Amino acid sequence: MPALEACNHVRCPFTVRILDKDDALLGSISARDLEPPRQRPQTSARTAQRLIAQAIGSKLPSTFGSRELRNQEEARRNRIVTRQKLKDDAWGDD
Repeated sequence: MPALEACNHVRCPFTVRILDKDDALLGSISARDLEPPRQRPQTSARTAQRLIAQAIGSKLPSTFGSRELRNQEEARRNRIVTRQKLKDDAWGDD
């Protein structure tokens, strides 16, 4: 049992215990908290600059190029197509 070995060998400043399937504490944890973390969306320096400018109450000069907008739109389309393809592969040709 790897969890039991980890509890016995790893020293932590907090209490660690193994939960049984019928443990009351396990029932109080939401299913969302047990899911693996989701991948963060890709960010750019432009996004960070915009957020910082909004926080200090100023506006950025409008140098946001159409090339970058096209790249973002193409990436969005690719994500949609990939998602649809994965869905079609999972559900078959019905």
